[in-house]
Amino acid sequence: MTKKLQSVRRQVERIRVQPRATCLAILTMCVGHQAFAQQASPAPSSVALDAVTVTTNKRPQLQREVAGSVSTVDGADLENRGSKDQEDVFKLTPGVQFTKGEPTTSSVTIRGIGTSNCAICGGVVQGTTGFYLEDVPLTDPYGSSSVLDLYPFDLDRIEVLRGPQGALYGSSSLGGAVRYLVAKPNLKAMEASVLVNGTQVSGGSAGYSAFAMLNTPLGDSSAAARFVVFDRKDGGYVDNLGTGKTDANELRQRGGRVGVTVKPTRDLSITGMLLTQEVKTGDTSAVSPDPTKLEISTPTATTLKSRLDFGNLQADYDLGPVMLTSITGFWRKEGDLHYDSTRIYQDLGTGFGLPRLPVVVAPTITTYRAGSEEFRVSSNQPGPLSFVAGAFYQRTEYRADGSILAPGGTALWGALGTILIPNDTIGVTNGSAETSEKALFADGEYSFGNGWSAGLGARWYRTTVASDLSLTLLGMPSAATGSTSESGTTPKATIKYRFGDNLWYALYSEGYRFGGVNPVGTFKPFNSDSLKNYETGVRLAPAKNLLLDVTAFYMDWSDAQVNSFDTSGPIPLSIVANVGKATNKGLEVALDYRATGSLRLNAAVAYTDAKTAADFPSGAVPGAIVPTGSRLPGTPHFQSVLSANYSFDGPWESRATAFATHSYVGSRTMDIDGIRSAPGYGTLDVGIRFVRDNWTLGLNLANVFNERGIVGLFGGVPGVPYTDYYLQRPRTFTASLRWDM
Repeated sequence: MTKKLQSVRRQVERIRVQPRATCLAILTMCVGHQAFAQQASPAPSSVALDAVTVTTNKRPQLQREVAGSVSTVDGADLENRGSKDQEDVFKLTPGVQFTKGEPTTSSVTIRGIGTSNCAICGGVVQGTTGFYLEDVPLTDPYGSSSVLDLYPFDLDRIEVLRGPQGALYGSSSLGGAVRYLVAKPNLKAMEASVLVNGTQVSGGSAGYSAFAMLNTPLGDSSAAARFVVFDRKDGGYVDNLGTGKTDANELRQRGGRVGVTVKPTRDLSITGMLLTQEVKTGDTSAVSPDPTKLEISTPTATTLKSRLDFGNLQADYDLGPVMLTSITGFWRKEGDLHYDSTRIYQDLGTGFGLPRLPVVVAPTITTYRAGSEEFRVSSNQPGPLSFVAGAFYQRTEYRADGSILAPGGTALWGALGTILIPNDTIGVTNGSAETSEKALFADGEYSFGNGWSAGLGARWYRTTVASDLSLTLLGMPSAATGSTSESGTTPKATIKYRFGDNLWYALYSEGYRFGGVNPVGTFKPFNSDSLKNYETGVRLAPAKNLLLDVTAFYMDWSDAQVNSFDTSGPIPLSIVANVGKATNKGLEVALDYRATGSLRLNAAVAYTDAKTAADFPSGAVPGAIVPTGSRLPGTPHFQSVLSANYSFDGPWESRATAFATHSYVGSRTMDIDGIRSAPGYGTLDVGIRFVRDNWTLGLNLANVFNERGIVGLFGGVPGVPYTDYYLQRPRTFTASLRWDM
């Protein structure tokens, strides 16, 4: 490791342990973009704001030196805010759209590049945002139904990469990527932390969380182990009138991880990690039919149980001029969803004079397995050339077994029941698939002097998909088996000009995504899609205590995959289809101002205009056309964040910090056909913490005004005669106590 990088990393470590400036109150509902999350600054000493090192280009760089838009969210800061999950994280990053569903099934899109506003809609499709734990991809061609959502305890940071990342991250990063980086074992010192908190949600029940971390060196500082365990219960707040259960959507999350670092020689470092976490819910978090009331009515509970097991092994060998890195990863995701489908299918037979079905349930079990290997070489010493090059391979397996059951339905319908719903079964779906991705990649930058530098990158890839699908619906079986393969190259090019503490850059990048076959209906195939991104931006430091970032982009999306409907069968089914073409243009502005040594203000705004660029046959309305210029689903024109942070001397010889953050999400069209929409909403969070010696006391109030913003929905389209609304979490009070050794 070079002396320059060692100096930067030491500076970053000092920043992490210093008390963070926080605030007393929001000054105004100013618009904002990624500034709050972008706690970065240039390296030159004339700027008195924090410097952050990122590894988004698979080699250490100062964040504001990256040609592209990268935000970082500090894990300790999320913890201080009382953050629990992605809903809390991504409201801090305008330009990133979070669509809420059941836990671990929510979806995240970046800059409007999304397939659907609905996190639980049908159509098995790869997500447009890649999720990575360390450098291991956890997304796959069927990854939109199960995503990574780590609690921020002992989390180092989250990096959010905007725009297609095809050159370095492959098929799972069409619109961008999110990287979770955990705290690593400390070879030098014993460390321990314990965190407990209690929560109370407005109109709901209480919850609690307990976390513990132990870091211990092993032997003569050449090895160390780090252990983390946690148990979390979130109180429910949705009443199910059908089951008679109040606060039914209680959530339980348990898990832990162990990391071990071994440094047998000065030049060789090996780090391994094993992680497991399990999430269980008592009922759906959706409300219906009134989005202003925290209630729903279904005869049975919609429950979810999901589990993630993960492991990786990373070896870094320092050869002086270059660093050799090998990353081996594996993971397994399991999901067990029991969905109450009574409202969809209860009137199935009434058109034939048959009685209504009293209860219909749809249990589905999914299993994902994947293994990956990446080997790369990167530059390791200062000089005009910085580069990384390597090879990547991943293989995934997917299995889903689902059914639609109507208990007692066969007897209720008599003779027709034995034909249409034998054994109380309306439908059965079984599907399996295997995929692989092979790739060679390279990315480099050369400095010509006088402030100018240029970079080139590319990824050659070959993907394969083999699927075996079967469906029996109302006694009529069908099946499909097949395989496809694709290959191509995604290039990347950059140019940068540094003037003083400032930077201008221009970027061209591409991304791609797997195609596939819909596992329902007539098994219609859908094509892979690709994205071209044209971007330019400036990173300005007009004053010692002020940073200003401005980014503009234009995207050309070919064969864009979106959720549509197949109305050719007896029941309309949600599927994936190709729009043909879409365009996306936007502007992002971020401001970071250190007003005084104690007060820090961040403001940011993101404007996104994502529309179809070709006529598209409507699936919701047979024979109708979705015209050119229709908005892509779930994407607001405006998002903003304003945050104020203030530090002061607290009582009892403590150091106190306080914050207030206001985030805003604009109105959205919620489907490609423009049938449903959701109004804009805002959220105000405030908090304060007191630090004395090894103890930290935190008090946080999220969603102060108890707003009922719609963050996702399901239904209100053909085949679903109702609408379920997923709302932002109600006002929640959290009190926490932490001890650090």
